[in-house]
Amino acid sequence: MNALVPITIRIRQSGRIQIISYDRPERRNAWNVACARETISAVVQANADPGIGAIVLTGEGTTFCAGADMKEGTEYDPETGHRLTPASFTMGSGDHNWIDLLARSKPVIAAINGLAVGIGASHSLAADIRVAAESASFSFPFLKLGAMPECGSTALLPRLIGPGRAIDVLLRSSTISAQEALAWGLVTQIFPDAELLDGAIAIAQQLAELPELQVRLTKQMLTANAENGDAHAIMRNESEAFIQLLKAARREKPL
Repeated sequence: MNALVPITIRIRQSGRIQIISYDRPERRNAWNVACARETISAVVQANADPGIGAIVLTGEGTTFCAGADMKEGTEYDPETGHRLTPASFTMGSGDHNWIDLLARSKPVIAAINGLAVGIGASHSLAADIRVAAESASFSFPFLKLGAMPECGSTALLPRLIGPGRAIDVLLRSSTISAQEALAWGLVTQIFPDAELLDGAIAIAQQLAELPELQVRLTKQMLTANAENGDAHAIMRNESEAFIQLLKAARREKPL
């Protein structure tokens, strides 16, 4: 894959941490198709780079992501002719399935540094860990705008905050403050605004130091088992993961 030359995002490295920042200040970091495309490409490249151990997603300035850019010009898929949107771009297959991409990814921390609206909120739900600035908020205005929840939020939000709260939030097009997000389990830590990025990088550095295979297998087991009521399937999934780990250890053992 060719090196990414970003237009709508900013990419920088801090040690073994890749920081991907949405960088459209004139649009409050709203996603257009180009931003969705560049973000996916940046995650794919970070995963392929052995020098990267974890990824931080954040926004430049005081807004994380103001949702989909409703004033963006129309773009069409050259193969199908269908109209492209940031949401449709993340609901495809392979790397274009945002949930699957992050599930297969190195650890991803979303650092919510301000407003996260619509897809700006929903795409952060697939991150492994979410932390927030004190001024941050999550807004899910889909139904109020005549749209519908997307980017996997109908599955991920109930897992994170519970089905009762999730249906209340989505049906009422609610906004969740950072303090509510912490109390409900949507984020795991709140930082003063000026300390958010440093805090997120510190967490990412902890994760980057862990053994990569064990992290990947643990993520796989959590995805497979979190809502699995079959005790035999749960133990089988864990057993298969340990077998993979033992096989890898044997391959690495010097003769």
